[in-house]
Amino acid sequence: MIASVSNDPTGAQVDVATSADEREVRAVLDRWVRAIRSHDLDAVCAERTDDIVMFDVPEPIRLAGMGEYRSSWVQYFAFEGSREFQLQDLHVVCGSDLAWAHALLRCEGVPEATARLTVGFVKQDGAWRVAHEHHSGPAK
Repeated sequence: MIASVSNDPTGAQVDVATSADEREVRAVLDRWVRAIRSHDLDAVCAERTDDIVMFDVPEPIRLAGMGEYRSSWVQYFAFEGSREFQLQDLHVVCGSDLAWAHALLRCEGVPEATARLTVGFVKQDGAWRVAHEHHSGPAK
């Protein structure tokens, strides 16, 4: 259930969390955004499953496993663009052990600065972890 919309300190517009699980999922995403902004590779890769699958905008479009996921962020951080990175219109839906979120992803300094983000979560040992990330751009 979506209660209302507010702004959080990271610049993301988010729905007001209506459950503890939603707040925890939002916190995972907040830590991820902060890690990307500070180019903290270990923190970017934290709270992910070892078998994460990511569909990305640049090639390769499908990455599987932590090694490939980590490598994609090394390449991203080598880009000389701005560190501004934010989620807009974040929506989260949680079940007891599965959750998903979607948002618009804004990267300042990148020629095509707005993309779509969909994230799938699993609850493992009581903690929410990202099992799937999907970044996509508008069709051309």
